[in-house]
Amino acid sequence: MVALFLLFAAAVSNRAAVAPPPMPSKALGACSAVTAADLERALGRRFGSGQEENHGAESTCDYGAGNGQVSITIQRLNAKLDIPAEIESLKRSIKDSSVRMIAGLGSVAFYLDIAGAGTQLHVIRDDRDYLMVSILGFGEAPAVYAAAERVARAALGRM
Repeated sequence: MVALFLLFAAAVSNRAAVAPPPMPSKALGACSAVTAADLERALGRRFGSGQEENHGAESTCDYGAGNGQVSITIQRLNAKLDIPAEIESLKRSIKDSSVRMIAGLGSVAFYLDIAGAGTQLHVIRDDRDYLMVSILGFGEAPAVYAAAERVARAALGRM
């Protein structure tokens, strides 16, 4: 009787050790996080397939339409960013740029408006997930704010 109990206990404990099936994976790269269809809905233009580059924990996908380009960058940060310092660095590196903070999108989000070109929307979620949506060549920054936010929301939902 004891041997039967031990055999039953061993069978139960072996079943409990089996790992559950893996959860569906999130977007592995920037072109998975934002598709051409997402951009077409946001900007009202047709886009071809994106060109993706991956370097470690960073992925960038570039889409073109006419004379414009949309770039999506996603990255898993190793450390919390010093946001004011990052903003100042961006403003220094891109002449005639300005920053506008935005609420309700990630932990911290801001637009980097580039005169005569468009805007970049930078979003940090939970201090480690970084997303950048760059929309250049489709009009001045105010003309593409809404599109950048729609694209960012789509990407954040897949990251």
